[in-house]
Amino acid sequence: MPSSAGEPRPGARVLVTGATGMVGSAIASLLLRRGHRVRALVRQRTGVAAELAALGVEVVQGDMTDPAATGAVIDGCSDVFHCAALVDPFHWNLDDFDRVNVGGTRNVLDAARVSGVRRFLHVSSIAALGAEPGSLVDEVTTPHEPRRPGYARSKWQSEELVRAAAGEMHVISVNPAVVFGPGDRYFVRLIQAFLRGRLPAIAFVNRPMPLVYVDDVARGSLLALERGESGDRYILAQPTMTVGEFFAGLAEISGRRPPRVRLPDWLAIVGALCWSAISLARRRRSPVGSFRALRIGPAEFDGGRATRELGLEYTPFRDAISATISDLKRDG
Repeated sequence: MPSSAGEPRPGARVLVTGATGMVGSAIASLLLRRGHRVRALVRQRTGVAAELAALGVEVVQGDMTDPAATGAVIDGCSDVFHCAALVDPFHWNLDDFDRVNVGGTRNVLDAARVSGVRRFLHVSSIAALGAEPGSLVDEVTTPHEPRRPGYARSKWQSEELVRAAAGEMHVISVNPAVVFGPGDRYFVRLIQAFLRGRLPAIAFVNRPMPLVYVDDVARGSLLALERGESGDRYILAQPTMTVGEFFAGLAEISGRRPPRVRLPDWLAIVGALCWSAISLARRRRSPVGSFRALRIGPAEFDGGRATRELGLEYTPFRDAISATISDLKRDG
C-alpha cells in the first residue's frame, strides 16, 4: 500500500465531493492555496460552485448516488476528500439519509477502488460516535451504532464502510463537532438571532457545547490524511465551553448584551418537546434530540488527539466568532 506521508503527487488531481458545502468548499480552497489541482463534484451549480470555478477548481456536476457519474468524476484522481452528505436537521424523509450518506459513500469508495485512488479521507461527524448523553468521548471510546434512523446512524454506517476499506487504500475519518464559520447554514441561525436581538432567553447554560471552526476542519482534514494512520479517526473539536460561556463570549465580541433570562432546564425541556410536537404536525423534523439527551445533556468531545498527533492548532474562539460575524455582516 502506498505511503500516507506527504502531499498528493505533483500533477495529480484531488477530488472533493460536496464542495459547495461549508466544509467541502473550505477544503477545496485550502488545497488550491497549497498549489494542488482540485476537481469538485457538485450536485447543483450554485454561487459557491461558480466562485470555486473562478478560483481554478474543475467543477463537475453530478450526484454521488449515481455510480456511473461517480466513477467518471473520480477517474484520474489520486486523493479523495469525501465531504458530501445530507445534513439538514429538518429533513423529513429519514430514508434519504441512508440513500445519500450510506449509498453515496459506498459509490465513492467503489469508484476509488476501481480508479486506484491511494488516499481517501471521509468527513464524518461526532454524531457517528453514538455517544451516551453526559459522557466524555475521545477516539478510544468504543462507539456504538445509534439506534434511531436518520443522520447519526447513516454517518456511523458510512464510517464503518470507510474503515472496512483500510486494507485496500489509505483511509482516514475525521469527526467534526458542530461546525460553524463563514458559509454556515444551520448553527449560524442561532448567532443571527442573537445579533438581531431575537434571543432574550437561553437555557441549558451549564451544558457543554461541542463546536469547531470550519477552517480548523479543513486544516485538520489535510493533516489527518498526511499524517494519520490508515483506519484511524480523529475528533475535531475545540476546547469545550458551556452554552452560557458561548453566549457570554459572543456578547463580548459583538458588543451586545448577553441574554438576560436564563430558563431552568425543566422549562426548556417542556418547550423543546412542544416544538417537536409542532414540527411533527407540520411534517417537519425537529432537530431536538431524545428526551433522555435533553434531560441528561449532550456528550463532551475531546479534540486533543488532533493537536497531539497531527499538529492541529485550533483557532481561538474570539478569532473564529469575529470572522463569522464579519461574514454575516457582508451577507447582510
